[in-house]
Amino acid sequence: MSSRRILSTVIINTSRAYSQRIILPVVQARNVFNKINVTSIATRPSLLKCHYNTQSKDTFEVVDFNDIQSIIKQNGEGYHLIDVREAQEVAGGVIPTARHVPLSQFDKAWLLSDNEFKNQYGFDKPQKGESIILYCLGGVRSTKAANYLSTLGYDNLKNYIGSWADYVQQLKEK
Repeated sequence: MSSRRILSTVIINTSRAYSQRIILPVVQARNVFNKINVTSIATRPSLLKCHYNTQSKDTFEVVDFNDIQSIIKQNGEGYHLIDVREAQEVAGGVIPTARHVPLSQFDKAWLLSDNEFKNQYGFDKPQKGESIILYCLGGVRSTKAANYLSTLGYDNLKNYIGSWADYVQQLKEK
């Protein structure tokens, strides 16, 4: 077999493996969220294979691409749009006006004082009554983040379930 054919086979197989590991779970997560309402997430955590505090009620609502677009047009006024993906994912792009607090740092970040939070993340720490919209790659981590903030007393939470994957896809379609 020629080296060119071997390289071609490796690239094709790598692409298939990548799409099965990354793209298919995002599409599957979107399909799951389209079939259930958000309140069922708290009572059926197995849907996302994550543990949620089923004692608290979900206080977040779901937003979509059009909601995000209107927030961008308002230059983020009245909202804190927070990307909970990790730094290497954010390097690939973000939704305009978004701020970054990785989910892996959430438990420590929200316990910081207002000044420490601003020094660490470069923006004012949202207060409990302010509107916060969370997003990640496909909606799973942003759901975890919303549930976590809910346990801390934040009650004006929104979750962009489609998240970055949906945002990029919607931009390509327009």
